[in-house]
Amino acid sequence: MTHQVRTAAAALCAAALVATLPLGAAGEKIDYEAINKIKEQGLQLQNSKVMEISSWLTDVYGPRLTGSPNIQKAGEWAVAKMNEWGLQNAALEKWSSDRGFARGWTNDKFYMAAVSPQAFVIPGTPNAWTPGTDGPVRGEVIVVPETTSEDLQKYSGKLKDKWILGQSAPDVAAYWSAPASRNTTEELEQLELATPPSPEFGVARPGGPGAAGAFSGRGRGGAGGFNRNDFFLAQGALGLLITLPRGHGIYSVTGNRNGEPDKTLRTINIPAEQYGRIVRMVEKNQPVTIEADIKSTYYPNPPLFNVVGEIRGTDKADEIVMLGAHFDSWHASTGATDNAAGSAAMLEAMRILKQSGVRLRRTVRIGLWTGEEQGLVGSAEYVGAHFGSRQQLPATTPPAGGAAAPDAAGQRGGGGGRGAALGPLELKPEHAKFAAYFNIDNGTGAIRGVYLQGNDAVAPIFREWMEPFRSLGMTTLTIRNTGGTDHQSFDRVGLPGFQFIQDEVEYGTMTHHTNLDSYERLQPNDMRKNATIAAAFAYLAANRDEKLPRKPLPGPVAAGARGTRGQ
Repeated sequence: MTHQVRTAAAALCAAALVATLPLGAAGEKIDYEAINKIKEQGLQLQNSKVMEISSWLTDVYGPRLTGSPNIQKAGEWAVAKMNEWGLQNAALEKWSSDRGFARGWTNDKFYMAAVSPQAFVIPGTPNAWTPGTDGPVRGEVIVVPETTSEDLQKYSGKLKDKWILGQSAPDVAAYWSAPASRNTTEELEQLELATPPSPEFGVARPGGPGAAGAFSGRGRGGAGGFNRNDFFLAQGALGLLITLPRGHGIYSVTGNRNGEPDKTLRTINIPAEQYGRIVRMVEKNQPVTIEADIKSTYYPNPPLFNVVGEIRGTDKADEIVMLGAHFDSWHASTGATDNAAGSAAMLEAMRILKQSGVRLRRTVRIGLWTGEEQGLVGSAEYVGAHFGSRQQLPATTPPAGGAAAPDAAGQRGGGGGRGAALGPLELKPEHAKFAAYFNIDNGTGAIRGVYLQGNDAVAPIFREWMEPFRSLGMTTLTIRNTGGTDHQSFDRVGLPGFQFIQDEVEYGTMTHHTNLDSYERLQPNDMRKNATIAAAFAYLAANRDEKLPRKPLPGPVAAGARGTRGQ
C-alpha cells in the first residue's frame, strides 16, 4: 500500500456532514447456505490455500517492483493458478502506455561494510532505479547536513569518491508500547462517527509511515526546489546513505522510476543503529572508510500489466463485481503485508467462490494492480480503459517549488496531494454495467468493517451483509474516506469502490515499505478471515437484484485541488 495509515482512517469525506450512519434495514436477501459454504471453504485450515498463495508470492517470487522480472514471473504464476482453479479469461492485461516506466530494475547484489577504523557489516538496500558500483569501491565518509545551494558551496571539490551522510544521527525511541495492535471497541466506535472526536484519534503512530519523512535524507531542499543530490552527483560522490529514526534494525525504501541511470545518485537505506554509529565516529574525528559492492540491472521497455481473471455469471453476466489489491511492492523485503496479503486474500477469495460452487448471477472479476506504489497507476490504467477517465488539462502555471507533476490519477507516489486540473468525466459503456469494487490494502490485519467513501446509501446494505461475520469481528461502518490505494481509481469516476477497515497489527510500526515486510509478519487467522469476507461480499454483490447505489458523478477537478486522501 502506498501511504495510507491511521491518518487516512481519520480522514473526512467531503459529504460526511451527518453524525452517524443510517440504521434502517435494507431488506437484503442473504442465502445463508451459500455463505456457510464460503465460510467452510475459506475458514477451515484444511481447505484454505491463502497462506500457500502468500508463500509463493513472497518466498518464491520475492519483491515485486513494477517492471521487474520478479513481478512478471509472479503474474504468470497467478494466471496459471487461476486457470488451474477453472477461472476464465485469466491474463496479464497490458497497460496502454508505459506511464513513466521506461525501464525495469532489480538489485542483484548488495554488500556494504565499514573497513576502518574497524570492520563491521552495514545492512541496507539501494533505492529502486539507482545504479550499482561496477565492482567493489571504497571511500571515506563525510557528514553533510547542509541543504541549500549556498551552504553546500564549501564542499565543492571535496566530495569525490566520498560516501555522504546527509543528516546527523537520529534519536531512536524505545518501544514504550507494543508495536502490534488491534482496533479496540472504543476506536471502532469513534471511527463510526462522521467527525473524529479528538485530533489524537487517527494520528500516525511514532515510527510509522507518518513519521518516516522526518529523517529520510531527501535530496530536495532550499529555494526553488534545489536538489542537493544533483550537487553530490556532480561532485563525484560515491553515494548517499539515509535512514529513519525508528531504529530497531528497520529501514524503508523508495525509488524514482523517472531518473536516468547516469543522472541518479546512488542512494542506500540503512538502519539507524549503523548510521548513528558512523556519524558519531566521524564527529570524534575518527575517519570511517566504507567498502561496497552493489550490482543493479536495468530492463528497458519492461512489460507493464495488471493481472485479471473472472468467474462468469449467469443471468446478469454482463454486469461486473470486482475484487482487487495491488500486486507490486517495494524491494527491501518480499512485500508480504504490502501487499501480497491483499493479493493472496483476493486470489483465495476467487478460489473459494469457484470451489464452493455458489451460484453467481453477475460476473466476479479480480484485478491485481501493478504500479500502485508509484501512484495507483495500474488501477487507473484499467479503470480508464474499461469504465471512464478524465483528461489532464494543460497546466497554466508551473507546479510550486518545482514539484513533479502528478500522474493522471491525481496522485504522487501513491499518496494523493495537489493535482493538475482535470477535465470532465468521459464514460465508457462498461461504466453502466459495473456493480461494485472491493479492495484490500491495509496489511495483514483482520477486516473489521468498511469505509463507505461518503456513500450513505450502501450503509444499510453493508450492515446486513456484515451480520454473518460479526463473530469474526466485522462490525464497523464509517462514512469516512480512506485514501492512498486502488479503490480511489474507481471512486474518482463515480463507481462504488470500497476499502475494508483492518486491524493495524504491525503495519505502520514495522512493515510498511520496510526490510521486515516478509512472510513471517502475516497472520494466518486474519488472512483466512479476510479472504472469506471478500469472497462473501463479492457473492452478495453479484447476487442482489440491483447494483449497489452510487454517489453522484464527480465534476471537473480544479488545479491545485487535493486528491481524496485525507479529506
